[in-house]
Amino acid sequence: MVDYGYTSNTSVNSNRSTAYGSEITKGDRMGYKFGRRSKQALSNVDQQLVKLCEEVIQHIDFSVIEGHRSLERQKELFDEGNSNIDGVTEKGNHNYTPSRAVDVVPYKRGTNPFDGTERAELEYYRLNREFQRASRKLGLAVTWGGTWNDPLDYPHYELA
Repeated sequence: MVDYGYTSNTSVNSNRSTAYGSEITKGDRMGYKFGRRSKQALSNVDQQLVKLCEEVIQHIDFSVIEGHRSLERQKELFDEGNSNIDGVTEKGNHNYTPSRAVDVVPYKRGTNPFDGTERAELEYYRLNREFQRASRKLGLAVTWGGTWNDPLDYPHYELA
C-alpha cells in the first residue's frame, strides 16, 4: 500500500489504519477529519471551497488530493491528455492562487476510486450528493467535473 500521508480511517477507539481520513465519534453520528495530505492540499485553496470541504467531511469520508496546481503540473496533465487546459494559453481554476478548484477522492474500504468500476463510480456519485447538499447549505455555486463529457472528471469540484 502506498503511504499518502493520511491518518487512520477507523473509529477513535480502534488501532486499525488506512490510507485516507479518520473517523471520530460524535454522539450517535460519525464524522470524519482530514489527514495531513488533505490539509496540505487545502492550504492554498479559496476559503469558500475549504468551508465546503469541511462541511462535507463531517458526513462522508474523502480525501483532497489536489488544490492549487503549478504551471508545470498543469502542462504535464495537458500533455498526458488528462486536461483540456494547458495553463499557458488558458488558466484553469486549479491555477489561481488561491485555487478555485479541488480534486477529491471518496474513501470506502475495499474500493479503489481509480479502478473505473461501477462501484468506484457510485462512490463518486455518493460523494457528490454530499457536496451538493453542503453547497446548498452554504449558499455556494459549485460545478462538478462528473457532469462533464470531455474529459469526465469525477474528482473535480470548482467554484462556479
